[in-house]
Amino acid sequence: MRGHIRKRGSTYSVVVYVGRDETTGKKKYKWYSGFKTKKEAEKALAELVNQIEKQEFVEDKNVTIGEFINEWFEIHCKKLTPKTQESYQKMLRFYVLPYLNDIELATLKPLTIAKFYNTLKEQGISNTTLNYVHRLLREIYNFAVKWQYVTKNPFDNVETPKKDRKEMQVWNLDEIRKAEEVFRDTPIFAHVMLALYTGMRLGEVCGLKWDDIDFKNKVCAVRRVAEYINGEVVIKEKPKTDKSLRIVALTDNLVEILKEEKKRQLENKLKFGQNYDTTYDGFISVWEDGRFKVPDYVSKKFSKILSKQNEIKKIRFHDLRHTHATLLLQAGVNMKVISDRLGHSQISITMDLYSHVNLDMQREAIEKLEQRLAKD
Repeated sequence: MRGHIRKRGSTYSVVVYVGRDETTGKKKYKWYSGFKTKKEAEKALAELVNQIEKQEFVEDKNVTIGEFINEWFEIHCKKLTPKTQESYQKMLRFYVLPYLNDIELATLKPLTIAKFYNTLKEQGISNTTLNYVHRLLREIYNFAVKWQYVTKNPFDNVETPKKDRKEMQVWNLDEIRKAEEVFRDTPIFAHVMLALYTGMRLGEVCGLKWDDIDFKNKVCAVRRVAEYINGEVVIKEKPKTDKSLRIVALTDNLVEILKEEKKRQLENKLKFGQNYDTTYDGFISVWEDGRFKVPDYVSKKFSKILSKQNEIKKIRFHDLRHTHATLLLQAGVNMKVISDRLGHSQISITMDLYSHVNLDMQREAIEKLEQRLAKD
């Protein structure tokens, strides 16, 4: 029998069998007291037995959200990449723990979550950040359900905050030509041109080796990602998704730029001799003495150089990737080809990101059609 009811004084108690103690092997019973009527106790007993039979029963654990997050991080996050761990730590430290740390894990309700989101909004937190916070906390509570700390995930009953839709900033052809002049004699010329003419992410650009470049066939293999975490260079031999591993065709001008860069590196090796740092030998993203040019430096240098220019639109380094995709779309390249080139896991991602470009192209096509019809 799973449980029974006992009368204790003027109230009723429910006693349920919940299994055996993992340490001693003895039978374990849980008491729930304070029911005013036998009917209330019978209803509670039926619900508890139903939970036990469906394996949804969770023993009361007075664990706070902060305590569970620490446990979740130690058990689950150690398997993740250092960059992901760092990202989670920052998000939890700045946006979650200051508000939810001391709340008991099992008592968090959807209404409390909604109020928490409103508080973050009042602090000026963007909808995009709220979206990330929501997805992370929902994932954490999924583990709480899996590890039987709670029976249900309260975030399943909260509407996911929608990301802010930012207008994409890209360069036109005149700005691209000007940028080639501006960045040519800078330490990040090869990085900028690679991103601009291949659509690669910054981490992918910095992760390139000379062995990845096939000069004869004018193609490049994207095999790894370079990151800079807590002051250290981290090389990930396997990108985030299988689609990120890809072969990218190179333009003639990019092939020449890479040939020049390789020649320059060989000359620097001879120049520095034994003082040349061989730690990252074979990588394209290195200084004259062989030290690694980290992604953070490239991104900051890019913004600094642009800040001094009046003829080129101020964009982020990542927008070079968007510029590349936009140019391909405007040139009439198939969306599937663009998706493969960018390394998107699904073509729907590409279509969603560049739907505005496609719409602009449709408008231009309609205008041309109207002009032709008017002549006829």
